[in-house]
Amino acid sequence: MGGRERKFAPRLRTIRPLGDSLTTNTPPALPLPSPEPRDGFWYLPAPLSQRLHEKSALGSPTSDGGILLTTEEVMFCHWYRHVPLPEPAETWFDDQVAASPQFGLRTVAMDVLRNGGELVVPRQHLTHRLTNLHSSTWAVRWQRHEPWTKNQGYSQVRLQHTNDLLDWDELFGWVVAVIDAGHVPELCVVDDEFDATVYHLQLSNPTGMHRTLQQLSDDEQAIVQRSCKTAKPMTGGYFLLPAEPWPLSAVGVEHFGGRFLREEEHRYLIGSRREAHDDVYDDLSRRGLLLRPGFKYGCKWRVYENAVHVEHAPWLVQRLSHAPATWEEVCLAVRLAEGVNKRWLCAIPHSGLISYLNIHRNA
Repeated sequence: MGGRERKFAPRLRTIRPLGDSLTTNTPPALPLPSPEPRDGFWYLPAPLSQRLHEKSALGSPTSDGGILLTTEEVMFCHWYRHVPLPEPAETWFDDQVAASPQFGLRTVAMDVLRNGGELVVPRQHLTHRLTNLHSSTWAVRWQRHEPWTKNQGYSQVRLQHTNDLLDWDELFGWVVAVIDAGHVPELCVVDDEFDATVYHLQLSNPTGMHRTLQQLSDDEQAIVQRSCKTAKPMTGGYFLLPAEPWPLSAVGVEHFGGRFLREEEHRYLIGSRREAHDDVYDDLSRRGLLLRPGFKYGCKWRVYENAVHVEHAPWLVQRLSHAPATWEEVCLAVRLAEGVNKRWLCAIPHSGLISYLNIHRNA
């Protein structure tokens, strides 16, 4: 019943037919040449090649003035530059799908990312110019105001399907390499409807203003230890009645006239046997952050810079062992976080440190 009361029209999904142009520009009076196979690419001769390359950053130049296009560039030229499909057009698309199952993903990504007038160049065309491109990068994107022949580009783009399994360590390595190369890590995820969602990835450095265990005086440390030793086990943690003022506002929560400590908080304070995720908890606590359960938001913790009653939690943090396994699951986590104005972070241990990878929607 509720759905029938909605007055707005649903968003139209893009359909990309073969043989029809998607541009409103008038086609040329004389038909343009169709691309021909050459050296694993598709060749177009001059003078058409010069216009496509110089103005639209399509293809890589050849010694005779032509350009070599990737298959996704052929599709883009077919839809937006009135270039016919290679012969035989009736079977060419099927042949490309058979040769590479990812052909559809690359074609959709090229269409979506170039839709706003920005330039996207496949990595194959740039290896001689940008020698530090990561092997998992599909293309480099230039923003509309950037001269693509002079600047190194804005982002490195990676392609994924919604059901692709995640290797978080590999993804983290890609993000670090892309940032080190001076680019923004950008991810284009294509679903089974051939709709695309674009994400930006970045390394986050969450910090807070709460006192930490390490900042307490010896007397305050003694208060914490005495209180923890007399704490009574309670479902989910421990209950204590501090005889003296509790010095750690970020640890525990006031209830029942005393203070309740979650099991991870109690372990942290007394330095007892460690659980798998305690390293992440310890790291966040040392950063002066306040951690509360993230159950309502589908994550391990919601994380505050300030007191709970002062501001909302800026971050939702998930530990690696419970991180999403597919990009479909990442989409759910990120969408929930951004729907409540929070940033979703995945805590990734590496080289004895903890890094926090933020994934947020760009389009």
